[in-house]
Amino acid sequence: MAQNKKILDLRNIYTYFYTESGVVEALDGVSFDVNYGEPVGIVGESGCGKTVTAHSTLRILPKNGKTVAGEIIYKGVNLLDLPDLQMRRIRGKEIAMIFQDPMTSLNPIFKISDQMTEVIALHRKCNKKEALEIAIETLDLVGISEAEKRITDYPHQFSGGMRQRILIARALALQPSLLIADEPTTALDVTIQAQVLEIIKEMQKKLGLAMMLITHNLGVVAETTKRVHIFYGGRVVESGPTEEIFLDPKHPYTYALFESIPSLEKDKTRLETIPGNVPRLINPPKGCRFHPRCKYATEVCSRVRPPEFKFGKGRRVACHHFEELDLHIDMEAIRESRKAIKEEA
Repeated sequence: MAQNKKILDLRNIYTYFYTESGVVEALDGVSFDVNYGEPVGIVGESGCGKTVTAHSTLRILPKNGKTVAGEIIYKGVNLLDLPDLQMRRIRGKEIAMIFQDPMTSLNPIFKISDQMTEVIALHRKCNKKEALEIAIETLDLVGISEAEKRITDYPHQFSGGMRQRILIARALALQPSLLIADEPTTALDVTIQAQVLEIIKEMQKKLGLAMMLITHNLGVVAETTKRVHIFYGGRVVESGPTEEIFLDPKHPYTYALFESIPSLEKDKTRLETIPGNVPRLINPPKGCRFHPRCKYATEVCSRVRPPEFKFGKGRRVACHHFEELDLHIDMEAIRESRKAIKEEA
């Protein structure tokens, strides 16, 4: 499959939530793409729109949420135009999602076999026996020992890490073309995090999947993805090849995120922090949404939404002053820190 062809292309997406307090502008003109077979990182603080982007793509927003403008092009088809029945066929089979909380994503009253075979039989058009064989094979693939025996257990009989492996297996068993992994290591300890991420990385390469990895963990992004899209306040503020952005960030928010990473090489008693708070998206700041927290902001930043500047090979940044700033990150220190965590695990 051609690696440069887009499998997913989000074009100027606006997703709003209608609440009693007002309209939450959760996504405000989000645009990015994912190529066939490519692992892409979606990065940002909590509340910046990462998960809403995934839910908008799959059309699983709550009742008070709506994508009001834009296009979500998957394999040449705008998902927002599809009838519900066609969208249900794509959801799971074509685009699978690993949700962020393994404790609540599995139904506690059903055996693992029931929760896997039903969706496999539905989407892969096979009988129950064949679906069970596929489920066992996939559980074995993600490292569940004695899968043939354990598939009849209930979720509470597994640890958090094992439950997350089951969610990965359930997603992969449908043979999707695109995998969305939403904070797949939430609530897991460091050792289990490393194991789960290694499984996802290995499966993505082995099966040639396109992948959207949603996370706030920049070490994971550096190790796992080829490109990264940085979100802030419901907008994409910077995009490009992962290593280039780590070495030469152009947006002050990207730089501030990297500076807050703990490092073995930095002689500091305190971590750097980003001043202020993530903006409320009911009445978000005018102009650049990061300007109240940005030490480089000027008067124009508070009035005018920054245009998106394109430069280099696939680099994009939305900042009025990106050409004036000199922001550099110690990539080697980040690598060393990540290596130490893996060795500990």
